[in-house]
This record gives sequence, structure tokens and C-alpha cells, in this order.
Amino acid sequence: MGKDGLTASADDIEAYLRKGSVSTWKASAESAPTRVVPAGKPKRDVRTNDDTEGPSVIRPRSRHPGARNAGVRQAAPESRKAQPADEPKPSAKRVSGTSTGRKSAPPEAKPHARLTAQPAPALVPAPQLHIRAAKPADAAALAKLLAQLAHVEIDELGIARSLEAARKSKAGMVVAEWGTLVGCCAWALIPTIQYGLIGRITLIMIDEDHRRRGIGTNLIEVASAVIGKAGCTRMEAISDIEIRNAHGFFRALKFEQTSYRFAKPLDRDS
Repeated sequence: MGKDGLTASADDIEAYLRKGSVSTWKASAESAPTRVVPAGKPKRDVRTNDDTEGPSVIRPRSRHPGARNAGVRQAAPESRKAQPADEPKPSAKRVSGTSTGRKSAPPEAKPHARLTAQPAPALVPAPQLHIRAAKPADAAALAKLLAQLAHVEIDELGIARSLEAARKSKAGMVVAEWGTLVGCCAWALIPTIQYGLIGRITLIMIDEDHRRRGIGTNLIEVASAVIGKAGCTRMEAISDIEIRNAHGFFRALKFEQTSYRFAKPLDRDS
């Protein structure tokens, strides 16, 4: 500028402005701190107008204080530097049901009860049916068994006397044992005019809790063998007319009904 006004040419003005812009950019770059590039992050390839042919155009930096820090990232203080990657931060273990982060104590192990082998229970053999000849010692058990008969009253002493009388007359009795005495069968040997010597079943009794198990059949088979050895060619049975089950029992063993039996009590004094 002069007294006569603007005396510089356009080229002079452009050169002046270019020189001032370069000086301002250089001073700003020297005063700015060095930018820290994070580890592992590749540097960006920034190409400027200087890589191209021809004159480079450099824009002047803004003088606004905020614009100065917009593109420059200052280094963080040493106290706030990130921890090395190989040292993981301690983390509190989350405990279910709490928010304190403390580790709960392991549950105490309960003592296990010691199991001792128990000895196997001894096997009790199942009772077996045993048929034998009656003896005077059976009088008490026979009295208990015969108490199940209707219209019969006899005690232990009376049974013992009847057993002795049957022995003298060559009559007989067998009993069935199945753990206890559960049945009996008695017979008598009777000489007759028309049939000769016959064997007559005078009593067969099975305990009510042991019926329909084949005990009566076994007693009849044993009695039949003994009667046959005594010389009898015929065997008959007396069945109470009020006990229909007994009738069916004899028919099942091939007994035939041939007559009616009539009975009458006698007075010993008559």
C-alpha cells in the first residue's frame, strides 16, 4: 500500500499471502504436542498435495482456540495409562443370591452312615404233610379239633379212653400233621354175615382252616391201605346227613350211596 493506494500487483499479493500462510502453519505444527499412536493400530496413509506434481496449496489454519485441539489428541497422563494387556484386572466372582462378590464357604461334607451287612434271615422250611398213627399224647389236640363238630361234646380224657378201647378192638386212627395236628380219620373192623369183615370209616375231620388241600384224601388212602391189610374186602363210610360237603367228598372218592344210616341213643341202665 502507498500514498497513491494499492500499488502491488496481483502476483505480489498472492506471494505475500502464501508466505504468511506457510509461516503460520509451521509455527502451529512446532508448538503442537506429538500425537501418540495406540499400539497395534496401523497408521493411516495421509497423502498431501506435496505427493502430486505442481505447486501445493496449503490452507491456513484457523486461529480459533477450539479448532486447534480438534484434530490433535493429547497424550494421557502417566497416572491414567492403560494397564498392560497381559495383566488381567481382578474381577469379583458373582455369588448366587448375594451382591457382595465374596466367595461362599464350601458346604460341609455330611458324614456317610456306615452300612453294615445284615445277615440273611434263616429260611424256615415250609411245613409238609405228615400222616401217622394216633397215640394217647394226641388227646389234647384231638379234643380241640373235635370241638368243631356239631352235637359232639368230648374232652381230652374221653378221647384218651376211646383210643385205648379202639386199640383193644383192633380199630384204628391216623392223624394228619401240617406243623400242627390238622386232621384225623378213625375206622372200625366189623364182622358181618352178608359181607364178612368190613372196614367202616367212623370219623374223618379236617380243621376248618386247612380244608380243600387234599388232606382228607390222603387220610382216606392211608386208612384204606390199613383196612385192606386187616383182611377186609369192603369199606364203607358214615357221613353226617347235615354235612352235604362230606357227601360230595365221598362221591369224589368213588364211594356209592347204598343205604341210609339210622341211629338211636341207648340207655345203659335198660
